[in-house]
Parts: sequence; structure tokens; C-alpha cells
Amino acid sequence: MLPARFDSAAAQTVTENLMVRRGRPLTVGAGQVAFAGALGLQVLIAARRQWAQSDIAFEVSEPSDALLDACRALGIAGSEIGISPDPEVAA
Repeated sequence: MLPARFDSAAAQTVTENLMVRRGRPLTVGAGQVAFAGALGLQVLIAARRQWAQSDIAFEVSEPSDALLDACRALGIAGSEIGISPDPEVAA
């Protein structure tokens, strides 16, 4: 589960929590995210790529409007952070 404020202060903790789960299929809840910064989104991009390299499922479920807005503002497609199906987030 992602924190409500997914910013640079939370990025290290989220990274550590994700890495503990590496090697197994993972669904990350994102419904409670009220703010997402660029570094937080970078953590999700990197994690999705690592899971994809290992051909293991990685999904961000129930993305909040704030998370989708942050993706839209930064030009990041939902699929890049593990949102499936990819909602209309790109500008």
C-alpha cells in the first residue's frame, strides 16, 4: 500500500518495502494517495521495470485521482508505473 503522501520523504521506505517483495507477483494499493511527487513515481517506474525483467506480475491497483493527476502532469503513462488497464493519463 502506498502512503497518502508519496513524495521524496516516502520514496526510500516504499523502495525498501518493494524490494523485500521482489521475486513474487505484487499488487500495490494506491487508492489512498493524496499527493505523488516525481521521485515517488520514479520508484514505481523502476519497480515495474525490475518485475518485468523477471517476467513477474507487478500492478498498481485502484490508483487515486491524485496519482493519476501526477502521472498526467509529468507525462507518465499509467502502464509505466504498473496501472492496468492503462487509464487516460497522458496529456
